[in-house]
Amino acid sequence: MKNYKLIEEKYIDEVASNCKVYSHIKTSAKVLTLENNDENKAFGIGFRTPPEKGNGVCHIVEHCVLSGSRKYKTKEPFMDLIKSSLQTFLNAMTFPDKTIYPISSRNEKDFYNLMDVYLDAVLYPSIYEEEKIFLQEGWHYDLKNEDDELKYNGVVYNEMKGVYSSSENIVSDAMIFNLHENSSYGVDSGGDPKLIPSLSYEEFKNYHKTYYHPSNSYIYLYGNQNMEEALDFIDKNYLADFDRQEINSKIILNDEIKETKNVEITFSASKEEMKEKIDYLSKGWTIGYADSKMDVFMRDLLAELLIDAQAGPLKKAILESGLAEDVYSETSSSLPLDLSIVLKNTDADKKDEFLKILDKTLRDLVKNGIDRDLLEATLNKFEFIFREGGGTQKAIIYYIRALNSWLYDESPLDALYYNDVLSEVKEKIDDNFVENYIKEKLIDNNYSVNLSARPLLDKNEKEEKELREELRALKEKMSHEEREEIIKKSLELEKYQTQEDSLEAKKTIPSLELSDIEKKVTDYELEKDKIRGVIYLKSNQETNGIVYTTISHDISFIEKDEIETMSLLLSLIGLLDTKNYSYEELNNEIYKATGGITFNPTLYVDSKDKEKYSLRMNVKMKSTAENLKRGLEIVDEIMYNSLIDSKKRVKELLNILKSRVESTMLQNGHQFIISILKSYYSKVAELQSQLGGLDYYEFMIDLVENFEDKWEDFEKAAEKIYEKLFVRDNLIISTTGNISDLNNIKDEFENYIEKLEVKNIKRSAYEFSSDNKNEGLYTTSNVVYVSKGYDLEKLGIKYTGDLTVLANILNSSYLHNEIRAKGGAYGAGITIGRNGDMATYSYRDPNLKNTVDVYDNIGNFVENLKISDKDLKDFIIGSMNAFDPLLSPEQIGDINLSRFITGLTAEDIEKSKKEALETNVEKLNSYGKVFDEAMKKNYLAAFGSESIIREDASLFKEIKSIK
Repeated sequence: MKNYKLIEEKYIDEVASNCKVYSHIKTSAKVLTLENNDENKAFGIGFRTPPEKGNGVCHIVEHCVLSGSRKYKTKEPFMDLIKSSLQTFLNAMTFPDKTIYPISSRNEKDFYNLMDVYLDAVLYPSIYEEEKIFLQEGWHYDLKNEDDELKYNGVVYNEMKGVYSSSENIVSDAMIFNLHENSSYGVDSGGDPKLIPSLSYEEFKNYHKTYYHPSNSYIYLYGNQNMEEALDFIDKNYLADFDRQEINSKIILNDEIKETKNVEITFSASKEEMKEKIDYLSKGWTIGYADSKMDVFMRDLLAELLIDAQAGPLKKAILESGLAEDVYSETSSSLPLDLSIVLKNTDADKKDEFLKILDKTLRDLVKNGIDRDLLEATLNKFEFIFREGGGTQKAIIYYIRALNSWLYDESPLDALYYNDVLSEVKEKIDDNFVENYIKEKLIDNNYSVNLSARPLLDKNEKEEKELREELRALKEKMSHEEREEIIKKSLELEKYQTQEDSLEAKKTIPSLELSDIEKKVTDYELEKDKIRGVIYLKSNQETNGIVYTTISHDISFIEKDEIETMSLLLSLIGLLDTKNYSYEELNNEIYKATGGITFNPTLYVDSKDKEKYSLRMNVKMKSTAENLKRGLEIVDEIMYNSLIDSKKRVKELLNILKSRVESTMLQNGHQFIISILKSYYSKVAELQSQLGGLDYYEFMIDLVENFEDKWEDFEKAAEKIYEKLFVRDNLIISTTGNISDLNNIKDEFENYIEKLEVKNIKRSAYEFSSDNKNEGLYTTSNVVYVSKGYDLEKLGIKYTGDLTVLANILNSSYLHNEIRAKGGAYGAGITIGRNGDMATYSYRDPNLKNTVDVYDNIGNFVENLKISDKDLKDFIIGSMNAFDPLLSPEQIGDINLSRFITGLTAEDIEKSKKEALETNVEKLNSYGKVFDEAMKKNYLAAFGSESIIREDASLFKEIKSIK
């Protein structure tokens, strides 16, 4: 370790790691290591990258450096690793002031391969020699023929068009930009689509040259590995080649706002949406800076305590006033600590009323004190979040968390431990510490912005039209030679994207051998027990003292016409008043005793016969063993004493639930459109659509819009379902935690079981017939999400493991090249389930017809697929995590329960894994005709931009709005 200077060392319980902070002597690169017994090894390198303009240069550099480097000569080493590695995490992220490149793997050889590729990518990228990388990932003029329309295209350009389609994102960004005008945080590091085309290739290269140097780097290592060996590798292969440089990556802060600023903005809405109240109101404060650990903690605590908790005083005051349908908080991930309260689906003209309610509620809290039960519940909720550490990707979460202090020249360890701050706040509760904090940081703080946002009819469409006009005028002004130059560049870029990497280039990409692959899959420890004849499953896992409990009730007696009502009911109970508690008191009781209690409808499909499925209600709870009894008492209260007839509260919650579904639609548009597409041809998918997809959403919309007319019928139907939900028939209790805890809590479950009746339930039969609806569903978006697929079993193909390999080939080569690299979409892929359901998808896609054409040619691609033995081997290896994914302890318990119910065994998965390992090209080619047949069935769905959908209206049987 002679090349590194040890700065600090500490064992931190909260991350169960021995933590060391170093400085690299030659370059002053900053280094953090977290040594522990986690087999999942992680590495990250990041840079402080303050944006200078809103042209997206930080984001575009992030994309581009992963497209070839000094040692790794293919066009996209990142995608080569995605398709050929055992990685458990592989990505890059642009934040408002930093760009990070984290990876992880459980295989040591793979880990070193990934680390080497990433270090070479960020320090020696090919961007200086190959402009086409910038044109593909950033932006370019797209013109293939003299008569074509001139367009902008590029992956980041289209990604950000998707981001700017979301009204929530627009409101969030406007708040940050106005709190921090004329600073590093006053512009969008991701890129404003209107400004991205102003970024030149030279400016792009200069940005990398300025900031991507070891002297400005933050290097991270995690897991059960030889840290000295890893650090020596990084030094010898990379850092030793550089000298220390003075790099000015200083974050520019604005002067604090002395008088509250008032801001008005607009966002796009369709004519259907304009009929509703869809305005936003928001107030945001900057309450401190990230170099204060207490301010960081208190900012997050206030967001939960005042706004996000069901019993949050600000949320309650706003909802009871009828001022908005939804209320939520926003917090920044930057040096200034911003906190905003956002009212969604409100009236912007009622800004003064909103501000009065806000001020009065905060002043009352300071004067009369915050409810101690609410404070205790909120602090306990935080303790659970900290104990869990970040779930599956905790190795990466710890890196991001460390940067919350490290990036701002504080010790990275400060952000990793929390018990000190938590204890300090708990000790000061009775001294009105929180109330005084609210007075100082919110009531008396003029460093704030009041924001209102109103819808503007078809704003996106008008701006798109204006852009087309600008580009048309620009094209007309160009000389014939200038147009020819753009056509030449467009065609050269297309050739570059289409051209396969040379054999020499492919040989530079490191890979594993099939001999490196473990033939077995992890068979997670599961002990099967019984309590009063009820199956009791115990998954022995290290959970930092938490017991994860799932009480799974059979509800297969629910009739098909009851499913949406039942699903909504399960979202409501636990948030309603009960006979003994108001909903605020119930919320406090839940979080004082547990880390949360939820009621979820879940569909389990038999692993051998997809026509057999089980509809169950899972009551999920996280608690300590000591508090399980109290947690179960609360579940009893919810089960037997919920007041379903709470009309006002149900309406309030219904609006919030609808709002939250809408928020996720554009964020997860690819998943949303897949679920719609599958519901056309799959009985299970149709049921899932009723449980939480489009059918469920439309049911909620209908209930919201006709609430007075439909309330009585809904309340009666919900009461009827509520009375029959909790039965002992086929009950399964599944727990995850320390085995001694799981054995000691059996008596508590016995008390729970004794109260349940056996009702000899009769399973309902659900009728289903395929219906090729072919819907084009439009909303206010600038991009689309497109899916096409079918049930392969209906075409005679039973799932075998080589189909997972084929999905990897299609995802990381054909669909990636055609839809992302050439088409400019942010993403594209295909899913092939064990039940034979196949669905393609695109994400933030500027194209529709072209994407459908790409899908239609999958069969031809598969039938004529020719790849080398090495390429096939790499695709096989890249498929292995599908059979044995990285899971958190809670997920292991869920998997054990699912496998028990569905009958899926480790042997079944090993059989599929063996089939994948034995994949051959001839067998893959034989699937070509099946995929061709599947696409000819023409099951298609699209969601997004109205203009893009209407431009190719002939593809659809129906085009309709989603509000």
